[in-house]
Amino acid sequence: MTTALSFLVFGFLIAVLTTPWVIRIAHQGIGMDAPNESRKKQETPVPRLGGMPIMLALALALIIILVRHPAPSSDWFPILVGSVLMYTLGLCDDIKSIGAKKKFFGQIATAALVYNLGLRIESIGQVDLGAWSGPVTIFWLIAIPNIVNLIDGFDGLAGGLGLFMALTLGVVGYDSNHFALTWFAFALAGSLLGFLVYNFPPARIYLGDGGAYLIGFVIASLSISTAHKGSVAAALVVTIVGLGLPILDTSFALLRRAVRGFPLFRADDDHFHHRLERLGFSKGRILLGLYSVCAVLSVIGLMVRWNQNSTIPIVVGMGVLFLLAFGVIRHFHRVKSWDDAQRKVKRVLSRRAEIRYALLQARVLEIEMERCESEEEFWAVFNDTMRRVGFVEEGEADDEIRIEIKHGAGKLWVLFAPKLDGTPIEWKRIAEVFRPVFIAAREKWKRS
Repeated sequence: MTTALSFLVFGFLIAVLTTPWVIRIAHQGIGMDAPNESRKKQETPVPRLGGMPIMLALALALIIILVRHPAPSSDWFPILVGSVLMYTLGLCDDIKSIGAKKKFFGQIATAALVYNLGLRIESIGQVDLGAWSGPVTIFWLIAIPNIVNLIDGFDGLAGGLGLFMALTLGVVGYDSNHFALTWFAFALAGSLLGFLVYNFPPARIYLGDGGAYLIGFVIASLSISTAHKGSVAAALVVTIVGLGLPILDTSFALLRRAVRGFPLFRADDDHFHHRLERLGFSKGRILLGLYSVCAVLSVIGLMVRWNQNSTIPIVVGMGVLFLLAFGVIRHFHRVKSWDDAQRKVKRVLSRRAEIRYALLQARVLEIEMERCESEEEFWAVFNDTMRRVGFVEEGEADDEIRIEIKHGAGKLWVLFAPKLDGTPIEWKRIAEVFRPVFIAAREKWKRS
């Protein structure tokens, strides 16, 4: 364990010393995250290249590991190739957006390559997966990176949860006598600790897609590699329970978007941390609370590992996750009873067609923005579209709602809607659909 702690310190030093250099590079105009959306609360652009010092720390740690503990190329080559490809895929998007579909296909291709290189889930417990080995492995290797990426919307959150998970898998590797994998996991934990020095609120650098994909892939691959053939199920359960918080958050996000009619991977501001922030909690208290939950789940995950012949830890883990889910439904979505849940779901589904129609109109506006020859022509079309989906001029409706949409540091886009035709939250969701094209048009014609 002394050696593992040495790798933790090594990873920390590499990240804490190189991150300022990465920040300076980014401020030259590479991979900056501008405050142009309501989900982005920063007042100035922030670099999105936080995965770079983490990737450097892991690469150097792996070189040291291979020198100290030579191993067949089949042991490390799949992890190395997958980590580099996943990080590169995310980095490309951080520098210049490549689109969700291209990223998704890139992830599938990377996971399939890694599977063919030998990193596989061939059985779970006593069940031989057979032909299902490939789909299950590929799903696992792309699910975890995307889960980490989806929760990376709050300073210090994804890095902190990744830190807890890396330490947990490091302990699992040590318990399984996979010491080289333990060192690698602790190097990841150390690099995340060093990165968090600059990522705590207010963050001076973000993980970006590259960093989130890298962390997620390393966690997913280590959870497979640290397990003996007979204990793969336990290793996967450790990871699922340890990542219970982001898994729940992601599950609710996908379900929420599907029910409302939004694309599944369309970003929103309804994640756990967003809702806690709207309830008045400070960023520090939110992080402390979420870290505490993650720490408890990590300990429960280790209990599953250490008591593989007992169902009690699994029952406890599933019970904690159920209570978390129940708490989210009860307090975040304000569902008081089963009848209340049915009523709210029915209400959301009844507005689904309006959301889908708004999405279609927003897409048409994107085309109109390219077609229109002047600013005046476009804004006339834009205003007609907003009326078509239900918005009105100020004072036009007898009883109206004022909707404010943030579209930059200190800038508000104000709309008005009839109160009888929807709640403020429902109207804001429709307005949010048009925010990207509104921002793009203002940028094209340089409006202040």
